[in-house]
Amino acid sequence: MMSTHTLLNIAGILQAAVPVISLIAYLPQWKKLIDTKSSKDISLRSWSIWIISSSISLFYSIVLYKVTGKGIPLIFASSAGLLFVMVTVYLTARYRKHNQL
Repeated sequence: MMSTHTLLNIAGILQAAVPVISLIAYLPQWKKLIDTKSSKDISLRSWSIWIISSSISLFYSIVLYKVTGKGIPLIFASSAGLLFVMVTVYLTARYRKHNQL
C-alpha cells in the first residue's frame, strides 16, 4: 500500500497538471474565436458565472494555503483556471463588439 506522503505527492503532481490540461482544452475555443472573429454563439452570462466559480476556487486555495501551509498546486491550478476563463470572456466580448460595428 502507498504511503500517505507518496499519495500526497502524486495528488500534487496531478493537481499541477490541471492547468496544462485545461489550457489544451481552451486552445481550440480561443483559436475559433480568433479565426472567425465571431462570438455570437457563446454565452457571456455562462462565462461570467465561470469567473465567479473560478474566483471562489482561487479564494479557497489561498485560504487553505494560509491555514495549512499546503496547496501550492491548487493555487496554481485555480489561478490558471481563472486566467483562462478571463481570456475566454475577453475574446468573447471583443468579437461580440467587433461584429456589432
